[in-house]
Amino acid sequence: MANYAKRIGFLRKKEGLSLEQFHAHWLGTHAELCKKLPGLRRYATNLIDRQQYPNAGWDGFSELWFDSVAAHDAAFASPEGQVLLADAKNFAQDLYGVMVIETQHIWP
Repeated sequence: MANYAKRIGFLRKKEGLSLEQFHAHWLGTHAELCKKLPGLRRYATNLIDRQQYPNAGWDGFSELWFDSVAAHDAAFASPEGQVLLADAKNFAQDLYGVMVIETQHIWP
């Protein structure tokens, strides 16, 4: 069992934005806000090429690691977390966040 809490956030591009605008906001403005979350230990974004995978249903997903579920909850309840959540509407049509349990099979 992992000794951290991991959140996956599935995103769908906001209607009316080009793919370039979506990527620029998510990987720029939003990523900078995310990096300010208190207690965030690791952060990654993953873009999905919807032309290659049209049935994927999502345009990408983020991965955020915290020391615990309580640390995650505190981060998203913080002023920085509230700003981050409010920003999502600027580039994402849908954002669906879930806490997951990661099982590492091959890990450096």
